[in-house]
Amino acid sequence: MNPHTIRVCDAEGRRLVLQERERKVPKVGGKEFPIQVPIPPERPSNSHKTWPLARATAWVPARAVAGRTRHGEVIWLLTTLSVEQASAPELLRLYRLRWQIELFFKRLKSWLHLDTLPSRQGPTAKSWMLARFLAVALAQKLAQPAGPLSPWGYELRQAGLHS
Repeated sequence: MNPHTIRVCDAEGRRLVLQERERKVPKVGGKEFPIQVPIPPERPSNSHKTWPLARATAWVPARAVAGRTRHGEVIWLLTTLSVEQASAPELLRLYRLRWQIELFFKRLKSWLHLDTLPSRQGPTAKSWMLARFLAVALAQKLAQPAGPLSPWGYELRQAGLHS
């Protein structure tokens, strides 16, 4: 989540600025903050003006989980899962896995050169795409994996989360 674009509050409904809590996030591991997300009232127009928290139509209990990258930047995750459903270290590991998928799709788009499709219709496009997918699959199989890249730059440890 981008803490600049989502309004979050503490348990009493007071505005919470997550960036002010970044100093509490350790260099390795993460930090969890219980939060509430206010649901805004219906707007009659497309105005992007702020609205008073007292007009929230509902409050969603959630957790903000923060971890640092290898460069010390803070990455924020937002979840409505309970601690019993997914611990903060599990959430950080899931995000790391999601990061691997994003990197794979970025490589895939680069390898496939989808912007150079000779045709966008019929059997020509289908055979061209299948040939590209086959080439990418072979390249992936032949390449020596360098290991997963992590947005944190280190492997998360189960005990690495500091509450």
